Amino acid sequence: MNVQKTLQRIEVEPLPRVLFVHGSEIVWHDRIYAALKRRNAKDSMAEFNWSVFHGHKELSLEALLVELGMVPWGEGPKIVVLKNGELVPAAIMESLASWLEQNPKANCLALFVNKVDQRLKYVKILRQFALEVACEALQGDALVRYVIDLCAEQGKKMKRDTAELFLSRVGADLLLIQNELEKLFAWSEERQEITSADVQGVSSLSPAQIANHTIFEMTDFIVQKKRQEALKVLGMLLEAGEPALRILPLIERQLRLVLAAKTAATNLDDVAKQMGETNAYALKKVQKHAKKYDLQEIFSGFRGVLHADRELKLGVPGDQVLTDLIIKLT
Repeated sequence: MNVQKTLQRIEVEPLPRVLFVHGSEIVWHDRIYAALKRRNAKDSMAEFNWSVFHGHKELSLEALLVELGMVPWGEGPKIVVLKNGELVPAAIMESLASWLEQNPKANCLALFVNKVDQRLKYVKILRQFALEVACEALQGDALVRYVIDLCAEQGKKMKRDTAELFLSRVGADLLLIQNELEKLFAWSEERQEITSADVQGVSSLSPAQIANHTIFEMTDFIVQKKRQEALKVLGMLLEAGEPALRILPLIERQLRLVLAAKTAATNLDDVAKQMGETNAYALKKVQKHAKKYDLQEIFSGFRGVLHADRELKLGVPGDQVLTDLIIKLT
């Protein structure tokens, strides 16, 4: 069952014998745990019908089974939570699963496992009767919908193209998404709609986006001689804490790609191998722009990179050095 349906079920439907929650997206774990806690809070005997165990190699199976077998207080169900189940020895987990299989009237066990080993016997036993929830990372349209729905829960509206812009900046990590949305909720105050201007002004770039996308977006703008766009991305990178001495080598790499694409006398795949590139994609990408440059201009660019490197190592502010370099290159 997916997480959203599970959250809805926890709120109103009878609890399953076992809720088996596993997967790498811990934010989902936390939301399911919070939903169970809210369900328990509705019970007049909530304190007595809630038990939490934390997994470790010496977990007391006896103490856990006592809680699972205890008659609930009052009218509500008793919920027993076991977190970090992956830390419990497989033999203990197998004994627990076998006991649950033989005791269908036991209290609800919510088992949280960060990483499940599909080969273990306890997993195969639980799958015969447990409600299993795989908490995997969201992608594509599901991730966009998730962001829009989170906004709606807070009485906010975010258009689809704004949500896509937001995700292009913060990436797919749900915890980071939650943190960045909370900043936007506070920033927008009484306004209902969160705009693209809000996203660009308030949300932070994730480390993954900086490493895998934004720096290369800037170098693409440089080779296309789009000065204002390149400088804008440079400002975003520096504001996000990206070191100038990490940005500079990637600018230099882009110049090498331009030089190679302009002067290549052989197949670009062969050239890429000689340059130590994984493939020829980057070379083919700059090839159509290489004709804008003459060789003197490219070598002048290399001299500019050497000058920038010296300036940075002498302590000149990175924003000043890289801005001057980009202006020179474009």
